[in-house]
Amino acid sequence: MNTTYFAEIILPLSLDGTFTYHLYEEDLQQIKVGQRVAVPFGTQKLYTGVVHSIHQNKPELYKTKAIHAFLDNEPLVTQTQIKFWEWMSNYYMCSLGDVFRNAFPSALKLESQTFVRLINVEFSAIDELNDYEFLVFEALKLRQIISVEEAALIVDEKSAIPTLKLLIDKGIICLDEKLSEKYTPKIDNYVKIHPDLKGNDQAFIAILDQLNKAPKQRETLLQLITLETQLQGKPLKVADFVKQGATNAVLKSLAEKGAVEIYQFQTSRVEGKEEETSEISQLTLKQNEALTQIKTQFVDKSTVLLHGVTSSGKTEIYLKLMEQVIAKGNKVLYLLPEISVTTQIVHRIKKHFGDKVGVYHSKFNQNERVELWQKTLNGDFDIIIGPRTALYLPFENLGMIIVDEEHESSYKQMDVKPFFHARDMAMLLGGLMNAKVLLGSATPSAESYYNAINQKYGYIELNERFGNIKLPEIKIVDLKKAQKEKEITDDISHILRDEIVEQLKDKKQVILFQNRRGYAPIMECNTCGHTPECPNCDVSLTYHKFSNQLKCHYCGYAQAKPIRCPSCGSHELNTKGIGTEQIEHQVQAIFPEAKVRRMDVDAMRGKFAYEKLIEDFENHEIDILIGTQMITKGFDFGNVNFVGVIRADSLLNFPDFRAHEKAFQLLTQVSGRAGRRQEQGKVLIQSFQAEHQILQNVTTYSYAPTMKDILYERKEFLYPPFTRLINLRFKHKNKERLDKTAEQLVTLLKASFESRCLLGPEAPSIGRINNLYIADVMIKIRPNQSPQKVKDLIRQKIEQLHTISAFRSVRIDIDVDPV
Repeated sequence: MNTTYFAEIILPLSLDGTFTYHLYEEDLQQIKVGQRVAVPFGTQKLYTGVVHSIHQNKPELYKTKAIHAFLDNEPLVTQTQIKFWEWMSNYYMCSLGDVFRNAFPSALKLESQTFVRLINVEFSAIDELNDYEFLVFEALKLRQIISVEEAALIVDEKSAIPTLKLLIDKGIICLDEKLSEKYTPKIDNYVKIHPDLKGNDQAFIAILDQLNKAPKQRETLLQLITLETQLQGKPLKVADFVKQGATNAVLKSLAEKGAVEIYQFQTSRVEGKEEETSEISQLTLKQNEALTQIKTQFVDKSTVLLHGVTSSGKTEIYLKLMEQVIAKGNKVLYLLPEISVTTQIVHRIKKHFGDKVGVYHSKFNQNERVELWQKTLNGDFDIIIGPRTALYLPFENLGMIIVDEEHESSYKQMDVKPFFHARDMAMLLGGLMNAKVLLGSATPSAESYYNAINQKYGYIELNERFGNIKLPEIKIVDLKKAQKEKEITDDISHILRDEIVEQLKDKKQVILFQNRRGYAPIMECNTCGHTPECPNCDVSLTYHKFSNQLKCHYCGYAQAKPIRCPSCGSHELNTKGIGTEQIEHQVQAIFPEAKVRRMDVDAMRGKFAYEKLIEDFENHEIDILIGTQMITKGFDFGNVNFVGVIRADSLLNFPDFRAHEKAFQLLTQVSGRAGRRQEQGKVLIQSFQAEHQILQNVTTYSYAPTMKDILYERKEFLYPPFTRLINLRFKHKNKERLDKTAEQLVTLLKASFESRCLLGPEAPSIGRINNLYIADVMIKIRPNQSPQKVKDLIRQKIEQLHTISAFRSVRIDIDVDPV
């Protein structure tokens, strides 16, 4: 049959371009750009694709196949999204399929190797199922789990994916996914006088007589009566009653005798506490000035940088802007570096805008992601809050994108393609949708600051804390001097210890920062110097005392802590370096009465672990919180007046051209957690390099001078923002082949770049991860060069390299604008 129309389909494959399928007459009645379709690919595979475009250009070189089925009546992807994906794939040098695979929720992408599972075994309305649905349902009753490929063998191949979609919509099957830790609600025990005793004097006197020989129980019961009168019907937690002198054993005995009733009640967490929304508080004079300046600068500039010191009330300004954007009938996207650790901000926004706020959580399961996708498409939310992946959602009428803490490196995706930066892509999306972009930070990145002072962005400074509270007083503790004068216990200097004592005495909470997790990064034999290393990576194993294991933080390898040295048999094994777990151990030993908790990746495994910990901290159930950089991200606790940094040296000595910028940002941000309410906060930073210029600048909040020095160095040595970087990362299990491939590509590129702009190949600081050796090549693009021409040249040279079969097995990842 001669067909005149063809559809270009985006498939979730790492292959360049789109794929052409022919359309029949009846297809033209229902096909729309952005719609999901099921298509055959290769000999047997089936994929869910998205319609990219429709045309009449017949491919000359191959025979086209037909689309199997249309999965939706209406598009699930907007045309703006497709443009956004194409731009992203071109800029970050990856395939359109890579972007589609990363952007689209997995539950909406059925493939041959996707597995489906029966979840409604009791389904009885068999009459509602068509013949194909019935066959698949019966097969699943026998097997519980089948693949899409197997479903295609049971029913007509063309009908496999549409049939499964119908069964999913009816709630009979679901996509199989490994269920990680399930959310367990916070259950608390409460106590009250047994209902049978209330208003029954005889029963009450009988119980008291029964307790004559148990004075402690009798006293506890009378105390409970008094407390219930004071609480006027409010529930009493067992934990709170125990703090007032009761014991769990006594309460248990009273419950067995029918004197009291112990019942359980689910306590809500930080999110969803507010049932009614409240008005946004009035802005201060300074905040109002900043708001007016932002709106003025948005007239000429599409991007504005708000540089406000920690606790200057940037969130209130965001709230006012959101309110004004929504009043015009537009939507707002509010990006946060890591949604899981910014529960407080989510809570504050929900408090003002209620159920018109959608939250895109990185730990959502696939079904929750699909629901949010569809609600965004339907325009159910006025505000979407989320991490970098929220940029992929199908927005309509987007009026503003707010990128909070824009300096954060977590905005850069580094694990899967595309390796994009959310801040840069927010500006692109803003341009495509005619939306304004507001970047906010207390310590803007060097690139954003440079663009602001060169008037590419609007720039507003807010250098006064909310309520005129002074910025914390920051002091450096010289660890060299402390060790020399024996003014230190383990890793806690006596100055730091005394300050913590004072804070605890004043019933204040303390935050301690150490940017390394685990107990100790190295375990070493005192006799022969042997250090256990990961068998899969070129890195020493980190000791975790809690699990008594040595773990690799790169590939996940773990082994039990050895009793003796595997090299010489000695029992003399010692740890070197410090991690959060060790600091927790030391602090607990110095302050045995204090309630100490840890906040790092190891301690925050569960879906709601952050929420639990934040709630406990807000309820003053934690005295000292020890954490990695997680604790620097936007926390606002009124009872924290003091922050201690255990060791600042690792931040300063990191082998990266951004090390000083990141150290200044991190130390300033962690300092900003102190003294956010009435009193001026205090910060102590321990370091062996007390005279280091970056540390001195942190103590005086000298952001501009720090940036001036950093920008001067960057210009001298050709680094961003004065050049653009592209990093080529080579990976292979054979080191010799890896080196030859990298050297060959550098040889091909050499003629096009000066020596200062083509660096490598070099092994990174960790030269092998997961049994793959690594080599890096860095390319610097000067302002007078066209980035697009450089990218085209790189693609061309890689294609040339791949004409030699020996080089094809080496994986080359291209990272544009690495951080």
